[in-house]
Amino acid sequence: MRTESSNSLALERSMNLQCHIMTFEEALRHASVNDKLDDERREKMFGLMKWKFDMNIHFDKRLKKILSLEISEEIKKELLSLREEIKNFNSKFEKSFEILKSDELYYEKIDDDVRTYLINYAARCREKLRIENSIVEEKLIRENKENLSK
Repeated sequence: MRTESSNSLALERSMNLQCHIMTFEEALRHASVNDKLDDERREKMFGLMKWKFDMNIHFDKRLKKILSLEISEEIKKELLSLREEIKNFNSKFEKSFEILKSDELYYEKIDDDVRTYLINYAARCREKLRIENSIVEEKLIRENKENLSK
């Protein structure tokens, strides 16, 4: 029985490493699928928030209409106060939400860029290993041929 040469051991090690890179690449692909689903969730959330803002405008118009009716001055004063509180709250909420939305999109872009880089890097590493494996395989074939000739 022939003992293993350093070339065959190097090839085995390289092929194992290539398997690890392919696993890494697959996990990144899976993360991309999860990210796509998260993007869809985010779009729904942004749509829901737009609906909230649109409904606040609707409610404000209704309050305005009620305030134009003949009602007691005390009720009118309370409704005006409530209307201002709602406007102030909605304004502050919308500003805070837009900042958070902007931050989320910024960090999401960074995350997408890193994932894309890692996927491309893994593919380049796998290709480099494939080429190196072919070189080692060629050396092994030549080595085996020489050993058979002896």
